[in-house]
Amino acid sequence: AARADEARRARACPYLDTVNRTLLDFDFEKVCSVSLLAFNVYACLVCGKYFQGRGRGSHAYTHSLEAGHHVYMNLHSAKIYCLPDDYEVRDATLRDVQYQLDPRFTRDDVARLDTNEHYSRALDGTEFLPGLVGLNNIKLNDAQNVVVQALMRVAPLRDFFILPENYESAALASPLVARFGELVRKIWNARNFKPHVSPHELLQAVGDASGKRFRIGERADPLQFAAWFLNRLHRDLGGTRKPRSSIVYECFQGELALTTHTPVLDEAAGGGGDDDDDDDDDD
Repeated sequence: AARADEARRARACPYLDTVNRTLLDFDFEKVCSVSLLAFNVYACLVCGKYFQGRGRGSHAYTHSLEAGHHVYMNLHSAKIYCLPDDYEVRDATLRDVQYQLDPRFTRDDVARLDTNEHYSRALDGTEFLPGLVGLNNIKLNDAQNVVVQALMRVAPLRDFFILPENYESAALASPLVARFGELVRKIWNARNFKPHVSPHELLQAVGDASGKRFRIGERADPLQFAAWFLNRLHRDLGGTRKPRSSIVYECFQGELALTTHTPVLDEAAGGGGDDDDDDDDDD
């Protein structure tokens, strides 16, 4: 009876019309806006803020009572709950919201990326072409944005990172690999709510991996960042000095052709002769 009642409430959640898609942005760090902790975080689908937990006394629970906001999505599992009643909401009308958290592509989708000529429309009516969207300049991160946009034009690299199954183990060990893959998928998301994407999470991973050499708020040299970024991706993907040890090696490792030429001395042009001194001394 309890399961039947929960299933009935899941189908008949009375607060779904309060979900405000224009305020939802899943590009930023998944931390609670109150505790600043990154564990068990939920997004309020009414105001877009992040809160920790959903149990009684948690920040999300308190927010539901104080603000009257009742629909929340777990930022790890993408499951949606109604608070403070604490039951899961399963409704097909929310699938577009769940898709924004972590866009997924099939191999057929990837094969059609370069032939797509259809513009998508954001919630504000702005048209955009997937893959050709702007990246937010958070603070002096234009160099990083330039490198990311350039890498989006390298089809083999893009196709590799757009499918998470290609680097599952590396993503678990390297936040840099995981965040770059997420950003690639969001840039090419044809169902994006916005005509632009924020690289905030990738920039934070870059700052941590580089020991703050490249961090938000400090302008960097694009060439230096590109060299560091590609080398670090190569290493975190398990790449070595062996050929084809990573997708980065396959895309960017060049080949150098060496030719040797042994010069032949022209004896005639050498002008070699006897330099005998025929000094006649007359006494």
